[in-house]
Amino acid sequence: MSNVAATEKKVLFSDEILQDPYPAYARLHEEGPLHYLAVGSEMAVWSIVSHSEISAIARDPRLSAKRAQKMISILPLDRQPEFRELARLLGLWLIFMDPPEHSRLRKLLNKGFSPAAVEGLRPQVEAIIDRMLKPLRPGSEVDLMEQFANPLPARIILEMLGVPQDMYDAFVAWSRAIAAFRGRPDSTVEQARGAQVALIALTDYFRKTVAERRRNKGTDLISLLIDIEEEGEVLTEEELYAQCVALLFAGHETTRNLIGNGMYTLLKHPLETEELRENPEFIRAAVEELLRFESPVQFTARVLKEDMEICGRRIPKRFSVLCMLGAANRDPKQFEEPNRLNLKRLNNQHLAFSAGPHFCIGNQLARMEGQIAILNLVQRYPGMRLAGPQPKWAPTFGFRGLNSLRVML
Repeated sequence: MSNVAATEKKVLFSDEILQDPYPAYARLHEEGPLHYLAVGSEMAVWSIVSHSEISAIARDPRLSAKRAQKMISILPLDRQPEFRELARLLGLWLIFMDPPEHSRLRKLLNKGFSPAAVEGLRPQVEAIIDRMLKPLRPGSEVDLMEQFANPLPARIILEMLGVPQDMYDAFVAWSRAIAAFRGRPDSTVEQARGAQVALIALTDYFRKTVAERRRNKGTDLISLLIDIEEEGEVLTEEELYAQCVALLFAGHETTRNLIGNGMYTLLKHPLETEELRENPEFIRAAVEELLRFESPVQFTARVLKEDMEICGRRIPKRFSVLCMLGAANRDPKQFEEPNRLNLKRLNNQHLAFSAGPHFCIGNQLARMEGQIAILNLVQRYPGMRLAGPQPKWAPTFGFRGLNSLRVML
């Protein structure tokens, strides 16, 4: 512990760096794969920036994804008991589980996210995108986040779950409250309270919805989750509610940022955008590069289950490490010219969806939404350009996304 305490802290989580973390990532890569980064004024955390090291960590059974309790441990000690329910509800999410619970649940949920199941949604996704873009006229000025990138994935996941679209505003507000807590390594009591209120409200909503769906099953994802069974295993009631909440959150938060970040990046690279417009067959590779270049998820965390050596440093049991996915996706040891946008990049093994057993279960859906949305925007609005003041990034370090994106269509 004394060795850890004596280690020099480096500042990364600041408002200035939030707007453009990539020069800081480049400096960290030059200095080594592991760093002790300051989180606020009171704490620091070991953080890995190396692509190869993060890929290995993601598959190492000596590290645990059970970190929901750790997330509230950064709050003042006398306030932590208020948020036991927050930790309990988050702990039911697939991404915060270890084997064998994770393996059992993942096997069940995979049925709802198989390539065939996702591809079957393509006509719905295309229809929703077409319907949302029709009112957006060329030559008009719009906030692309507010009028398209933010509502699109929420509307798609609501349709998948069979939830009425008039719940959109409430669901988005709850999702943003959870993101405000989960997206910062230095979350406040107020952010924790907002996330707990949102999680309880969402769980109550899905408790009622699941009960109704058991009486009147349909073809939606909730009905599928009620029915799925594998070798006698089924989802428990609490697991069912929790995965509905997690799917709503993940399906909205990351995909909104994929679309928003992707379009912002393209608007700053007009030559590459023109090439994509003229060669739409590049869209799959283009979305992979946009995921790498401006990753919607910038970090994830693991907790050490035993003392172990990471990047040559002995780190004690129960310490957390941050896997800096956004930095790993700019690792010069993995990617040639990592700070250059190359929409035709080959063998693009980015970590935007993490790696190993916790590789994002909804990655195929996010990719499909991103491909259809971005290609439609590029082709329908060839004159699109940035408008208004410089866009600001939302103050959630873990989830990198824009507050707004004003464009002239």
